Amino acid sequence: MPVHVAVDAHNLAHDDRGIGRYARAILVRALREPAFTFTLVVRRPFPRSGPLSRVLDGARVRVANRVPRDAGVVWFPWNGTFFDSDAPVVATVHDVGPFAFPARSEKLRAAEQGPFLRTAAVAQRILVPSQFTAREVERHLGVDQARLVVTPEAADTTIFSPGAPDSLPAGLIARRYLLCAGAHDERKNTATLLEAYVAAFPAGDPPLVLTRRPAKLPKGAVVVTADSDAELASLYRGALLSLSPSPYEGFGLPTLEALACAAPVIAARGGALPEIAADAVAWVDEPFRIDAWAVALRSLVSDDAARATLASLGPARAAQFSWNRCTAQTLSVLREVAEG
Repeated sequence: MPVHVAVDAHNLAHDDRGIGRYARAILVRALREPAFTFTLVVRRPFPRSGPLSRVLDGARVRVANRVPRDAGVVWFPWNGTFFDSDAPVVATVHDVGPFAFPARSEKLRAAEQGPFLRTAAVAQRILVPSQFTAREVERHLGVDQARLVVTPEAADTTIFSPGAPDSLPAGLIARRYLLCAGAHDERKNTATLLEAYVAAFPAGDPPLVLTRRPAKLPKGAVVVTADSDAELASLYRGALLSLSPSPYEGFGLPTLEALACAAPVIAARGGALPEIAADAVAWVDEPFRIDAWAVALRSLVSDDAARATLASLGPARAAQFSWNRCTAQTLSVLREVAEG
């Protein structure tokens, strides 16, 4: 009898963060497994399968607005547990940012931390992408290590791989540029990077490409929206350097994807990044120091040999992580919990 898994899919079609990429990567593979059936649970009175099917490579999907009675387990991939269920619960916690960087407003803090606290209270197993996150969940949520399972994420090497850029915006073709992919909330430390960029390259050359708009763009910085994984991979392949300024990452998917594309990476030494990237990146040991970033940027931009060495290390490091293995680990936990 197949294990029936209900999945909280409320944000599956729209989440363009690493969390959304993770959930889609697992489900695309899990839906092919005959020993499991899946119901994607959304928060619409009249759920539609079309949008979810499209982001899951056209797979046929069953969609509902509540957990089916016969579900053996519910999986919450979104950093928390968002509704009650009679079925046992497995949740993925990617990091505990709302506890490491608590909101100043008591109301907002409660809203951000609540889903994590619910997970700590009800989940039989909690999946985490790194040993760093496992320690953070134990420290901030009081969860015993016995309930935690480390399931490292991966870069999809059918998309993120070395090579020439397939397509770049006209203004970037044949240009050397720096790249910072991802969000700009407080813990991402983008503000430090932007100040360091201005200090290192006051003329704005080479340009700095960001995939999301920060509060203020310095001279030489541009925003290029990558609307697909293929466009993001092309940006990585064309980058002189890929920059990972956040010292608090639960895994660091953009860093790993950059490595898979043989983009030389400068990264903040902190969080899970040393665990994930090892010696395949250039480290900034004091990630909140503007001058430390400025020195690292100037040094590597002017050192072709050092960049070539980093580029050669990236794909091999990325190849040590596998979405197929992550999916198999996830399904094993879901089966274990469903069968009690």
